Amino acid sequence: MDPNTSSIKVLFVGTGALGSIYAWRLQTSGQVEITAVCRSNYQAVSNNGFQIKSELYGTHTYRPTKVIQSVDEATDNYDFVVVCTKALPNRGDNSDIIAKAVGKDTAIVVIQNGIGIEDPFVARYPNNPVISVVAYIDASQPSIGVIEHGSSSGLVLGSHPQANIGKLAQIWNQNGVKCLVTDNIQAFRWLKLVWNASFNPISVVSGGNDTQKMLADPACRKLIRDVMVEVYQLGEKVVGMPLPVFMNVDGPDAYIKYTDRPGTTVYPSMLMDYQAGRPMEHAVILGRPIELANELGVPVPRLEAIHALLLMIEKKYLK
Repeated sequence: MDPNTSSIKVLFVGTGALGSIYAWRLQTSGQVEITAVCRSNYQAVSNNGFQIKSELYGTHTYRPTKVIQSVDEATDNYDFVVVCTKALPNRGDNSDIIAKAVGKDTAIVVIQNGIGIEDPFVARYPNNPVISVVAYIDASQPSIGVIEHGSSSGLVLGSHPQANIGKLAQIWNQNGVKCLVTDNIQAFRWLKLVWNASFNPISVVSGGNDTQKMLADPACRKLIRDVMVEVYQLGEKVVGMPLPVFMNVDGPDAYIKYTDRPGTTVYPSMLMDYQAGRPMEHAVILGRPIELANELGVPVPRLEAIHALLLMIEKKYLK
């Protein structure tokens, strides 16, 4: 760190598999100081750092500038607060957890799946810019403080007139994270939902299957495609335009082909949450989209059926 250069101060809330990779790539630049809020993994990370095994970046030990156990311990004036927690509005509004760290000049960066995830933060912090970000990353934390990462780490960031999000994007780009800044983040959010609303819940309701097993079954493959068609139609109705082409994906068949690449097996996040007995992100991946479909008169019978089954499964193990 150049002592004559003012560093960018960033607080990461929810520094697990996804958060640790993005925090690490920022800190690698030497321009950013990272404070990482680690809850269940606090002791391991505080003692040993993150043990990262990445196909893209190699094997490293990453030690954040500071490691804290709660936002209540955050003491700096942060330029950015990055939220990487699960989006579970059905289990409570988690926008309040960052309140102590949000100053008058702090921009809030929300890296979460689903639709409507920005709303609680916009409502609670009306005078702060809220940046919506879509992540394309394959990462997991198989044991506490140990991160396994594949070959994807791309980000699509929503632009905001009051926040220099381009600076963060530039630093990420210079350190191996491909970033796109867009004025139409919601269209990209719906594009990501095409994958999330199909592969994620079907991995659970099909009995606990990864992407390769699902796609190897003709009936399941057809169901995935049919759900994707429903989400494409709904998303385009909501945003009022065709969903963007991104990573050469221009429709359900291209999305399936991309996922079915040789040697590529994805364990969807809902499947991992289900197997670990954790709450699933169904409210923002299925529930809110279905509400919008009903408001707009767009039929989504497959989404509704999968949602109903998923709720029953979760209810059974979250007693």
